[in-house]
Amino acid sequence: MLNNKIRIISRMVDQSIGPKLRKAGADGVVSPNFIGGLRMASEMFRPTVVDFLDSMLRSSQGNIRINQININKNSRMIGKKISELGLTEKFSLIVLGSKHRGSDIIFNPSLSSVLIEDSAIIVMGDAENIAKAKLSV
Repeated sequence: MLNNKIRIISRMVDQSIGPKLRKAGADGVVSPNFIGGLRMASEMFRPTVVDFLDSMLRSSQGNIRINQININKNSRMIGKKISELGLTEKFSLIVLGSKHRGSDIIFNPSLSSVLIEDSAIIVMGDAENIAKAKLSV
């Protein structure tokens, strides 16, 4: 509470503890057992997708990455549409999702969605182009 710039992530074993940890100030709560279960199910039903994502996120060969572009309170893009960022045209990025603080992720958001403070756009593309796009907002 003394420093709102610190992000606190907590580990939990018992799922019922999650709300308590968040109430105590955790920004994120991670359950290794739950994540492991999800991973096992994904391996069973979508093995090629899991392999692709693992390779993309950990590979030192390719430059394709998934990352977020934050729209903070000083951004000149607040009040403008996602399309006005020029993510596809200028930077060859694919917009995968968006998230506003305190809300759920929107998958494949409309390019006419208006950007608000404390939101993030989730993109996929060349790491260098993502870095350039971040500088433009």
